[in-house]
Amino acid sequence: MRYTENYEVTCHDVDVNNNLKPSYILRYMQETANHHMRDRKPSYYDLFFQGKSFILTRITIEVYGQLHQYDKIQVQTWRCPEKGATFIRCYEISRGGEIIAKAYSVWAVTNHKTGKLCKASEVDISNYETEEPLELKLPTRFRLPKGMEFEKRGEKEVFYSDVDMNLHMNNTQYPDMLWNFIPDVMEKEVTSINLRFMKEAPLGSRAEIYMAKMEEPLPEDERAEETYCFISKIDGEINVEAEFGMKKLTEKQR
Repeated sequence: MRYTENYEVTCHDVDVNNNLKPSYILRYMQETANHHMRDRKPSYYDLFFQGKSFILTRITIEVYGQLHQYDKIQVQTWRCPEKGATFIRCYEISRGGEIIAKAYSVWAVTNHKTGKLCKASEVDISNYETEEPLELKLPTRFRLPKGMEFEKRGEKEVFYSDVDMNLHMNNTQYPDMLWNFIPDVMEKEVTSINLRFMKEAPLGSRAEIYMAKMEEPLPEDERAEETYCFISKIDGEINVEAEFGMKKLTEKQR
């Protein structure tokens, strides 16, 4: 069983080419997950005030087409069987029956009073709709290729508007933050996003952003013409690693 929510893409969610910005792919998915938690209990707030928070550790998103302003979309999400202290959640976005994006995400639950991880047995989410996880073409575990020469592309200060209830930059902020540095991004579209979160970016910190381009695109991303790799650092330590599959827009799409 899956939990389903319906939305209409707003004019503020798209870029100059009328394509949904990459952060909003993640936001529609996670908004649906939040509705799921709210309706089935425990909600995110219920858990938070018990001292527990879901923290995203990695997510893999495959993008098969582009969404535009005022598209009516359906987003589905479901809990997958847990493994130890690992919580898995999957997502699917569709428009008129056509699947536009799929995602596989891995979460941890932390006790924000003690800083320790919670085991699955300590978090009762048995009311949530549950299915087996999606099988994606992209590997759901990724490592950046060794030997790549990363170039510093910029910095980002973490402002109040960037953070969530944990006072860390919300994970949905990262795709747009990194995507901004892709060369000629106005002439391209996203085909995949891989994110691995390793260290929080607290309010007031400054992220240093480094980028490299793979010699060849990821072979598992059949739509990609190029793949860009990113490392974000906080106080010299890796905060996030990411891969973006990209392809050029056709003249008709511009």
